Amino acid sequence: MILKNADVFYEKGFRKLDVAFEDGRITQIGEQLQGDDYVDLSGKMLLPGFIDLHTHGREGFDFSTAKPEEMKKMCMSYAKSGITSILATSMTMEKEFTKGIMRNIRQGIEEEYPGARILGINMEGPYLGADRKGCHDENFLLPPNQVEFEEWDALSGNNIKMVDIDPNLPGAMDFIKKYSKTKVISLAHTSANYDTACEAVEAGVTHVTHLFNAMNGLHHREPGIVGMVSDYPVYAEMICDGIHIHPAVIRLMFRLAGERIVVVSDSMSAAGLGEGEYELGGLKVFVKDRKATLENGTIAGSTTNVFEEVKNLISFGIEKEKAILSATLIPAKAIHMEEEVGEIAIGKRADFLVVSPDFNLEQVYIDGNLIK
Repeated sequence: MILKNADVFYEKGFRKLDVAFEDGRITQIGEQLQGDDYVDLSGKMLLPGFIDLHTHGREGFDFSTAKPEEMKKMCMSYAKSGITSILATSMTMEKEFTKGIMRNIRQGIEEEYPGARILGINMEGPYLGADRKGCHDENFLLPPNQVEFEEWDALSGNNIKMVDIDPNLPGAMDFIKKYSKTKVISLAHTSANYDTACEAVEAGVTHVTHLFNAMNGLHHREPGIVGMVSDYPVYAEMICDGIHIHPAVIRLMFRLAGERIVVVSDSMSAAGLGEGEYELGGLKVFVKDRKATLENGTIAGSTTNVFEEVKNLISFGIEKEKAILSATLIPAKAIHMEEEVGEIAIGKRADFLVVSPDFNLEQVYIDGNLIK
């Protein structure tokens, strides 16, 4: 199959090219490729499939509670929204319940459902700070425990790719030093100051969970994690729904560290649905005017998706190319999956989005299969 005459997002810019693929992989990229089986995409943009490294669920389902057959529906829902690869993100739950989360997501990964590809698990909790818990249940927060973690990882089929952690917790630095060799360790839900954040990076942290949210803000005498992101080459997630972070701050961070910004949704089960009452991590969540909150007003994830956020970024004044990279190659690099996904390149997965000039999603291909 050849996708012809599109404006292809290739090598970080747009070029008029043809792209051929076979058996789920890209085989050729060039001008005027020849073949009888082709689709003419004149006037369209061809983008790599988008990636979401931090998403709890959508359309009524949550990875912490969904059964494998429900994950199948979730994967298709992500795909139809332009998200072709995800990290299924867990919540802070009771220890035994967490075992079930790991087993269920493992099955979802091994089944290889049609739709968005589950690349692994983002374990958000229970190793988080109670003082910055956000919508996580304080009753189940714990300090890092290596024996416990290895049991959970074994149950997941060694599919935990990212672990979110508060470096202030007892044993956190030892945990970071040990597991950063095989996992992506991300600073999250913490009141860590600049010095502690820097120490954590020196110990092996390479990622920051939803920058600005559930952490200390930037202050000129207390720069905190935001200041550390300025000084160290770590990846930093941002939720770009226009609710979690003001557009001016988003523009600031793209000027400061645009090559390391990862757009994530942090979406919960209400994403793709309307207003009403939902649940996240066992807690009630109320959605009104696109905003999801607990009863006390604490923001509880989002109702957006990464494709909508990239459109937001463009409307906020971020260059289109930079916005696309923050949803494709940069997140792939953040979890060391850039040899598989994240860009249109020979040998990589045939994951594509066909997008109109005004940035409306028209078609989605995953492993060369037309999904939408």
